Amino acid sequence: MKHVPILMPLSLGAIVINTMPVWLAELAGHQQVSEPLAGGFGSLVLLAAAVACVGPIWGKFAHAARLFIPASFAILALGERLPVIGLGLCCILLGVALGLATNRALYGLRQVEDPLKLVSAALTFGLGVSFAIYLVLFSFSPNVMWILAATSLILLMVMADNPLVADRRLKHISSSSLPLGYVPFFVMMGAYWSFLELYGQSIGAKDGLALWLLFSLVAGAIGSLVAGWFPSCHWPGLRTFALLAAAITGAASYISPNLNLLGLSILANGFFLFLFFPLYISTHQDRAPVAMAIYLLGFAFGGLAGAFILQISGYPGLGLTILASGLVAILPRQGLPSRRS
Repeated sequence: MKHVPILMPLSLGAIVINTMPVWLAELAGHQQVSEPLAGGFGSLVLLAAAVACVGPIWGKFAHAARLFIPASFAILALGERLPVIGLGLCCILLGVALGLATNRALYGLRQVEDPLKLVSAALTFGLGVSFAIYLVLFSFSPNVMWILAATSLILLMVMADNPLVADRRLKHISSSSLPLGYVPFFVMMGAYWSFLELYGQSIGAKDGLALWLLFSLVAGAIGSLVAGWFPSCHWPGLRTFALLAAAITGAASYISPNLNLLGLSILANGFFLFLFFPLYISTHQDRAPVAMAIYLLGFAFGGLAGAFILQISGYPGLGLTILASGLVAILPRQGLPSRRS
């Protein structure tokens, strides 16, 4: 396939992020790693990926990054044999490699006539593989690190050997042209997904929540698939609708009184978030690496922001802040002109 070098890294990014709860839980099994520290390792991966994603393409090193991703997971699989600092450095390596591979793929989007369909297909495939990985884990309980190492190796080895011919002439981008208005929304989406299990416990709905979370991947895959059906003339309105719907369903989750309503809101949020994300990347096609970096940075700080809000105002305050972040993101002052919007 002509666009495999773009498709596979984006799919892999979706897999790594959507399986992060289980592989961070695996890290937390290390005697010296607490759950908060494991969460910090997750943020470290996202921060390193964001920094690497927004930088220039680093020639052969970026091309070799596809090997560092499975190597990092293989090293993390040896968790108990590594010191804590070694785990942290390996998480940085994983993030940098993932960011470089994503950067290289997103530069290639500039050459694609229909970026939305490509991003939509990549995310749909990545979410589908994530769902399959969870099913394997529930059925056989293997070490998830080895599964991710094998998955990343297989996906990235099918990439074309020839490097992408990307336009490296970066134009000056003013701060007003960056999608900074989305930062609060991405931060709060990170917070949303970080505290769902704790909220489920608080309303006595822990049992069964894992199944809803699992099928939110299916809902997300459907949302991403649906996004690829729309012509560019509908992108701006659909993007705004999907963003607001994600914020509303996210807020609704944290006021849901029982498991069924909480589960339905989780499914709806997964659908609308991944309906929104391909549109977000595609309408910022010319600066897709920066747009992706902003998304990663937002999610990296989501857990910290959510914990702070919970300390101050509890779950209702968290829900209200999620809703407010969606309203902030659609304000006209964010300056989001796009040649396709």
